[in-house]
Amino acid sequence: MSRDRQFLWLRLHSLSGVVPVGLFVLMHLYTNSFSLKGAELYDARLKSIDALPLMGIFEALFIYLPILFHAVLGVVITIRGQANIAAYPYLGNWRYFLQRLSGVGVLLFVGAHVYKTRLEPWMGGYAIDFAHMHEAMSEPLTFTVYALGILGTAYHLANGLWTFCITWGITIGRNAQRRLTALVVFLLLVILLVGLNNMMGFLVHGVDL
Repeated sequence: MSRDRQFLWLRLHSLSGVVPVGLFVLMHLYTNSFSLKGAELYDARLKSIDALPLMGIFEALFIYLPILFHAVLGVVITIRGQANIAAYPYLGNWRYFLQRLSGVGVLLFVGAHVYKTRLEPWMGGYAIDFAHMHEAMSEPLTFTVYALGILGTAYHLANGLWTFCITWGITIGRNAQRRLTALVVFLLLVILLVGLNNMMGFLVHGVDL
């Protein structure tokens, strides 16, 4: 592959990780935040989303295909990349290694999540609701997997945003990169805390189910 073509693919991979995949993560966190308002409002939120016209087509074109593109290209980059943290344990190498590691973890997590919340309900003839999520979050193994999945997603998205800004020439100077680092650390903590809080919502507000 020529350098120009490789550069283009890396640009597209970076872009797809922020838009629309990054926006989808934030919207997903927003929807799950309804768990803090109880079963009735959470279920109403899901029904309102499912009732949107052409929602299935929209999800396929603007959510699943971009995620699949980002994931496949990410796997190729991971296989070809060499972090070499043993010989060069620098921060940049660790960030590169953790980005690749979190990417694989998030891919497995998203696959399991889509199966449990989309494919399995479709095959079983039922819809996901608050009660289903409460039951899932009540299982220690599932809760742990989701917590690790949110942690991996938070890091992968935050660090990916840092790489995106560097790749696209948005933050060039050292001071700009320092400010960007502070921003992405803040973003990582926000995504992690919001995600864990949403998970706790399914437990705390599901005690009376």
